[in-house]
Amino acid sequence: MALGTAYRLGDQRIGYFQDGYTANSDQPELTRALWKFLADHARHPLRVLLPDTPGYDDLDQFREIGGDERGDVSFAEYLDGWPG
Repeated sequence: MALGTAYRLGDQRIGYFQDGYTANSDQPELTRALWKFLADHARHPLRVLLPDTPGYDDLDQFREIGGDERGDVSFAEYLDGWPG
């Protein structure tokens, strides 16, 4: 799941992510999909990969939730039937 651009605060820690021109917190489908993803993978190790992180370039082999490439899963499909 792409979270968008990582925005750093003055001390260089990541303060938030933004996908496009709208803050992620203002995108209800993205927020719901993230919570569903976390619930689905609660017992799995998860990593946030930034462009300079080892393994980032290998992400092309995965399907993206909310992506617009062939084989990706739309937010509507991913959230279908999820009560959260």
